[in-house]
Amino acid sequence: MKRLFTFVFTLVVSYAFAQQSEVVYEGILLTPNKKEEAQLIAGVKAHNKKYHSKGNATASLYSILTGPNAGKYAWLNGPMTFADMDNWPNSTHMTDWQKNIRNFVVGEEAQYAQLNWEASYTPPSWGSPNVLLLRTFKINNKMDSRSKVMEAIIKIKEALEAMKAPNPRRVYESAFRSGEGTDITLVYPIKNWAAFSTSKGLPADFQTKYDAINGAGAFRRDVGEVLSTYTDGWYDEIRVLVE
Repeated sequence: MKRLFTFVFTLVVSYAFAQQSEVVYEGILLTPNKKEEAQLIAGVKAHNKKYHSKGNATASLYSILTGPNAGKYAWLNGPMTFADMDNWPNSTHMTDWQKNIRNFVVGEEAQYAQLNWEASYTPPSWGSPNVLLLRTFKINNKMDSRSKVMEAIIKIKEALEAMKAPNPRRVYESAFRSGEGTDITLVYPIKNWAAFSTSKGLPADFQTKYDAINGAGAFRRDVGEVLSTYTDGWYDEIRVLVE
């Protein structure tokens, strides 16, 4: 995803969508004109209230604090299906976007991310956080790189289930291949900033717990070596809800 989540994506899926249904997020990365940043935020709020506050697909705005997109905003619309896009937006909607949003940015980049249900982990209950940690992998061009990385991610999900981890993790894939290989993003809802003192997404001491479940050296074999072989690294973004 060219910065999946350029979105990406609230990246918290509405329970109105039954598990295993198609879940897509439209995300637009907004590069603000710094002199008009306050007008941009106000404009997004006005636009969202008018066009994106009802139904299954609702829009949110996140400020990006870290990573290659730091200083920009992520406008996220969803959850939806691709069919929802067929007759939208109309000319009136786009005129409002121009007035309230496009006039206050120096760049925008759209993308679409699909939720991978099989790889995502959802505990029995969790809330809608104001802080998101996004971890995006740069998939390389080796044979089957994307599938190999996804296999490792699914194994982590299985370990989270086995240990009954309390925090959720969503996995999104770019619906359309990017040129940079940034096509898989993990999304961790974070309860508060203090949580980063002991964990950066996965539970504290996760590698040790993984090996206890799967055998000595399993984490290095199943995850570490796979990511070293089939990715060109990854980066983290912290996103904070603005509206």
